[in-house]
Amino acid sequence: MSWVVEQSENTPAVHVNGDTITCTHNGFFGSPINVMYKDPASQNGEYFWQVEFPEMQETGGVSVGLTTENGFKSGWGLTAMKYLGNLSDGSALLVSAFGNQIKQNDKIGILLQLTNADLKMYIFHNERPLGLAFHISSPYPKPLYPGKLQ
Repeated sequence: MSWVVEQSENTPAVHVNGDTITCTHNGFFGSPINVMYKDPASQNGEYFWQVEFPEMQETGGVSVGLTTENGFKSGWGLTAMKYLGNLSDGSALLVSAFGNQIKQNDKIGILLQLTNADLKMYIFHNERPLGLAFHISSPYPKPLYPGKLQ
């Protein structure tokens, strides 16, 4: 498995070293930087990923979630099931105040359940279960990939 960084003018600011992603740009980017982990969920079953944020700037926000290869775009073009305290599909707010905003030292867990009938995505914030975030009836897009999806 490996991280894939969006291709944009922001790409040079992102450095990947194994499972660690570092952004070395000071100031405002103008658009989000998206990275996707190439660990596909494509078969029926349960999948779990955890994203940790040991260091973060106080300004700006971050989200984590699941996307498809076709949905993985640079900046605001991304389509995904995202958690950032709120729930979003990448283009619109779906649920406000689902949890707390992600901050330094937080750990976000994503539990994905795939069956022939549906997809269910659950969120854990610092190991605290927040509940069912997304429920999509079949047919749903797949494979799905986790990522830091601004």
